[in-house]
Amino acid sequence: MYQLILAIFLACMTQTSLADEDYGNARKLVESGTILSLEQILDHLGTRVEGKILEVEFEREDGHYIYEIEILDDSGLVRELEVDAVSGEILKMELED
Repeated sequence: MYQLILAIFLACMTQTSLADEDYGNARKLVESGTILSLEQILDHLGTRVEGKILEVEFEREDGHYIYEIEILDDSGLVRELEVDAVSGEILKMELED
């Protein structure tokens, strides 16, 4: 399942040259051990967050690497999580409007 999620993430990340650059940077950071892979992040979240992943973005905010993950939960609500890419800690979880 995580391979499918990763494939969708990679497909989304290659839509623009900026996304290509982000993907390349993320891949280098994962390979160097600087950040956790998306698969590791999803494993770390485990059952604390359940639902269908709609979108994943990788960003650097205020010097921190962040995965932004949008999830459609079982009740039909869309939640956005910001997860620290280094530690896997959930930094923010909020409902989307």
